[in-house]
Amino acid sequence: MIAAENTGVSGVLAYVEQCRKLGQTALDEYAAKALLSSFGLTVPRTRTAVDPVAAALACSDLSPPYVVKVLSSNALHKSDLGGVRLGLDDADAVQKAACGIREGWRADPALVEGFLVEEMAPPGHELVVGGYIDPQFGPMVMVGLGGIFVEIFSDVTFRVCPIDENEARTMLKELLAFPVLQGARGGVVANEEALVDALVKVGGVGGVLMVLADDIQELDINPLIVSESGAIAVDARITFATGRRRAHAPPGPRSVNFQPLFVPKTIAVAGVSASGRGAGNRFIRNIEMLGFMGEIYPIHPSMTEIGGRRAYRNFSDVPCEIDYAYVAAPRHAVPGLLRKGAGKVRFAQIMTSGFGEGSNGAESDAELAAAIKAGGMRVLGPNCLGIYTPRGRVTFTETQKIQNPEGHVGIISQSGGFGIDLVRCGQARGLRFSSVVTVGNSIDLGPNDLLEHFLSDDLTRVIGLYLEDIKDGRRFFDLLNAAAARKPVVLLKGGWTSQGQQAAASHTGSLAGDLRAWQAVASQTGCLLVDTVEELIEVLLLFQTMTPNLERPTRDLALFGNGGGASVVATDRFAQKGFSLATFAADTKARLHALNLPDGASDNNPIDLPANVFDRTEGRVASEILDALCEDGGIDMIVVHLNLPVLLSYRDRRTVEHIVDACIAHGRSARNGTGLVMVLRSDGNPETDAARRLQTERAVAAGIPVFENFTMASHALGALARFEEFHIKRQRLKPEPIQQRSAYSEAKNIAKETLPF
Repeated sequence: MIAAENTGVSGVLAYVEQCRKLGQTALDEYAAKALLSSFGLTVPRTRTAVDPVAAALACSDLSPPYVVKVLSSNALHKSDLGGVRLGLDDADAVQKAACGIREGWRADPALVEGFLVEEMAPPGHELVVGGYIDPQFGPMVMVGLGGIFVEIFSDVTFRVCPIDENEARTMLKELLAFPVLQGARGGVVANEEALVDALVKVGGVGGVLMVLADDIQELDINPLIVSESGAIAVDARITFATGRRRAHAPPGPRSVNFQPLFVPKTIAVAGVSASGRGAGNRFIRNIEMLGFMGEIYPIHPSMTEIGGRRAYRNFSDVPCEIDYAYVAAPRHAVPGLLRKGAGKVRFAQIMTSGFGEGSNGAESDAELAAAIKAGGMRVLGPNCLGIYTPRGRVTFTETQKIQNPEGHVGIISQSGGFGIDLVRCGQARGLRFSSVVTVGNSIDLGPNDLLEHFLSDDLTRVIGLYLEDIKDGRRFFDLLNAAAARKPVVLLKGGWTSQGQQAAASHTGSLAGDLRAWQAVASQTGCLLVDTVEELIEVLLLFQTMTPNLERPTRDLALFGNGGGASVVATDRFAQKGFSLATFAADTKARLHALNLPDGASDNNPIDLPANVFDRTEGRVASEILDALCEDGGIDMIVVHLNLPVLLSYRDRRTVEHIVDACIAHGRSARNGTGLVMVLRSDGNPETDAARRLQTERAVAAGIPVFENFTMASHALGALARFEEFHIKRQRLKPEPIQQRSAYSEAKNIAKETLPF
């Protein structure tokens, strides 16, 4: 136990080291508060006592009312075990309280190491401030509604450290309890400045979590009592990391020139067979079908010719440098092939599996890594399907040969199956790709390398990711944070886990988890999280076809279509995402009223026209309505929804075509920043589906996103609004850039300069 207060950071750190050497797993509350005090946080005046008599004597230089607590270096919920007494008026009450704690203690008596006597903090709001070391992203800070019900209400929010004051304020505003902190219904107004200061001292560049990232696992301040006058940490718990963490040195240059991979001139294929059934044969057929114009070199251990092409025994025999080697050979042959590719292969993609998996996985992985190093090439995989690159005419799956296939959507997928879905389903929905890359087990090149490329690639304007895990989460965060959402990045995260809950010795630990961490990354970087592969495709489609409004976020909608019930459902769906129906300007109302729409039609928002009204004008009334709406500066987005089965049931089938024509014309001459999306609903009838595909292709080609239902439209527009709000907030705050890549070492340097280590 620390013998006296105010020992400074150096004394506390020495004590931390001593505790770890003795095998202890946590700091007792007194030591934890001393540590917090050394970092500038306010804690109550406190004294330690070995027994009830000493507890009474400790009152002599403290001011009442007093608090008595059990003192233990074990991670305990003291209140649950009867280890806390509050509001004590004098020394006698303190002594009786200490005796009562000892006699009523509901856990192992050996855990009681003494007592704390401290001055009781003034009343205020009880918050929890904490942090933990995430296995992917490193130090993370948390704030939320505290007290004994913290896990029940779970009103908390997390951020990747370090944070600044602006980020701390944003965290507070995300809490459901934030209005309470502002004094709702005449309540106590929390000192926001003091709370922000406490958050930064815990999670800022020179804060507790950054400086001690190598030593601690969890930090819990519960409660942090925040009143009008300030914030006081009245209880604290700090648990140690199970082992000494490796130093976080800034990484060296990692940029990779991917041009030979995405636009290869020479491709070697290992894994071909004379029968034509090998994975390599199928790959050759796929790239030939897509129109690959470069040289293809089959690799086979004994054949001299495969499919009319000369075959070579290994990469070294190929008469020229190989831009891209497709490797689908048996597992035992792969390392030897790569070694013999030294100086000849720029990129290799290993489809073969069995490395890093099963009982011999580690040994196979090590052998493969050594072969890659000897071969000197960059590698995708193993267990990787490969790439789809329209500009290079290379594909890992059968695809339709379409006119003008090249696009601006870059995809990174840790699942080969999802990679196929994204290519095929995405093409059917109108996505046009710059590249789609599956990364497999990522023994060399991984998601971060491809993300860095796509962020700097002029051809790629929107990025989609499917990730199950990330080996270097800190680099992933740094890349996105440095990019400042200059391009939309849409992420489908598979495998939400509870990594932070495996050793939940604190409230922070019990509330942490993979989902919370990724939500924090999204909040700080502008990355957009989605829940399904279908939603990923729809959001990518919206950003492919629509330019975000970075001056005013999309919030006020105008709904226009056929079907009153559909309009009601759509209104509810969009409201759930935070959208509102725009109030039409007086001029807009006058122009709509002048159309003299017949009974049964509505010229209010939502505008509802029965199908027969569309039919009377062959759909041309849509053009007049859109002309009025696009002149209204109070409308951010027009949602045109068509019930196709009803419209197509009329004799003149051109009605739908004319409505889509009007939408395309509006999209090409959009005014006042008003956007337009379409929802084309079908009943599953083949004829109706065919009509929907035709009109969808026309609209998407003209830059108008089309959705199959209101749910998908609301998800996509919600992502658009979040992206716009992130940019607007960032421009408003204009935070000083934090050098995330060297954050750990920077925090250490700051601590050495400002704290008495």
